[in-house]
Amino acid sequence: MGGILEDLELEQPTFVTIKQLAQLVERHRLRTPTRIVAARLRERGWLLATGQRGVWEFAPAATAGAYSRNDPLTPLRAFLAQRPTARCALTFQAAAWAHGFADRLPTRIEIAAAVTELARQLPSSVAASVFDPRLPYQELRGVPVLTADSILVHMTTKPGAVRSWTSALEWLPELATELSWQPLSLELTDRPAATRARTGYLLQGMRPDLAAAIREMVPPQGKTWFGPRGHLLRHDNTWQVADTSLPFDPRTLRTTA
Repeated sequence: MGGILEDLELEQPTFVTIKQLAQLVERHRLRTPTRIVAARLRERGWLLATGQRGVWEFAPAATAGAYSRNDPLTPLRAFLAQRPTARCALTFQAAAWAHGFADRLPTRIEIAAAVTELARQLPSSVAASVFDPRLPYQELRGVPVLTADSILVHMTTKPGAVRSWTSALEWLPELATELSWQPLSLELTDRPAATRARTGYLLQGMRPDLAAAIREMVPPQGKTWFGPRGHLLRHDNTWQVADTSLPFDPRTLRTTA
C-alpha cells in the first residue's frame, strides 16, 4: 500500500471516501479489494472513523500517530465529502458561531436540511431539522452556512427546533444588527402567516424598523402560537402571538449596536 500512502501524503486530503480510495486502488493496480485496503489503513492508523459510513479522516505522517484534527465540524464535512451537492447547512447557534455572532459551538452542531429525507440521512451525532432557505447558503469555515436572515426565519418557522433559547439570547441581538429588509423579505416570501407574525414579534424590540416592514407586508391574521399550546408566558396583542416558549420578553431586547 506504499503507493496509495504516497499519493495520500502528496495530496493531504482531510477526508478520504470509499470512491476515492477505489480510484487509488485502480491507479496502483492492486488486486486487493478496496474495503480490505480501507480496513488495513484503519488498523494502521492512517484512516480515522468519522461516523459517516464510507468516509474517513486522513491522519498524515506529520501528526506522528493516529490523531484526529478534532474539527467540531467533522460530521458535516464528512457527509458532504460523500454528497457534495446535498442541500444542508449549519443553522442556529452553530451558524451563529460560523458567522462570529456566538463565541462557542453547541455540543451537537445544528444542521438544516432542505428536505425530510435528507435530514434523516445526516449523522446521528448532529441535531438535524428541516428548513429550505430562499437565500443561497454562505461558505464559512469551509462548510455551507445559513445567512443571518435565514437563521432568524428558521428560528421563527420552527421555534421548537431551537435547542436553547436561553443560549440564543447571547448571540441573537448581534445577529439582528446584520439583518436587512431586502434579504429578510425574500426569506419570508411565501412563508406561512404564522412565521411572519413570529418574526415580527421576535424582532420588535431589537429591530423595530424590520418589524414595522413585516406588518406592512402582511398584517397578522388570527392567533399565532410561539411554541406548543400550553401554559402562556405572555401574549402580544400587536402580533396576536401567544408565547409559551421564550425565556425572555422580545419586546425588551435591544441590539448590540
